[in-house]
Amino acid sequence: MKENAVLKLWREGKAAFGTWATLVDHPKFMRLLAAAGMDFVVLEMEHSDFTISQVSTQVLVARASGLTPIVRPPGHAPHDLTRALDAGAQGLLLPSIDTPDQLERILHVTKYHPRGERILNLRGAHTDFLRLDDPVEQIARLNDETLTIAMVESKRSLESLAEICAVDGLDAVMIGPDDLSQNLGVPGRLGDPKMIAATEHVISVCDKAGVPWGFSCQNLEDARKWLDRGLRWMPFANDAAVLFNTFSGTSAALKAHAGRN
Repeated sequence: MKENAVLKLWREGKAAFGTWATLVDHPKFMRLLAAAGMDFVVLEMEHSDFTISQVSTQVLVARASGLTPIVRPPGHAPHDLTRALDAGAQGLLLPSIDTPDQLERILHVTKYHPRGERILNLRGAHTDFLRLDDPVEQIARLNDETLTIAMVESKRSLESLAEICAVDGLDAVMIGPDDLSQNLGVPGRLGDPKMIAATEHVISVCDKAGVPWGFSCQNLEDARKWLDRGLRWMPFANDAAVLFNTFSGTSAALKAHAGRN
């Protein structure tokens, strides 16, 4: 069964880098990201029209390519979570985690015995279709190698963060800046003092708890700044942003050079 490359990096005290798949659903995209040297990909199901079938195919190719596939599910219903995991996702990026009890309920359905009661299936895409002789060993390995990341997207989450970080089974925390800014009353104003204070709060709490923290960065300058602060989890931009920024900048430069003002 595949080792989780992101967890391996964190165990070695290193940062992990990836990106989002939000509109490109072709499995060759997974091969391209792996060839480019990415550690992981977040497959977006909360804000996209990806189906579980499309995600399942991408996850399968990502695993085979050495790229850690992580799914952001559309919600917290048990089958929103377990279907992605049974499809082979090596982690879940959980939106809107507000309380430790909420996270505990999710872990109960996404971890096998003894941590939880995830529906048991010991041969599938999530095991690379292998079944070990010892089911106890296989279950333990699956529990250990399945990544759980909680998103901080509300004031309530900020207030509960220390307790959230103490939940057994949480691997990392991610700030969701858009929803968090809206919940704090400053929608879209990511440089507002409230957002700066919130970010510093997350860093302080996570560092104290020894929990890796991170968020998306859109350019290398910001990425380097936050890496220097200790960021260990970075989905850099996304497929739509990279395509738009590349082609819009190129088309503007070409038109300007050709006199097409």
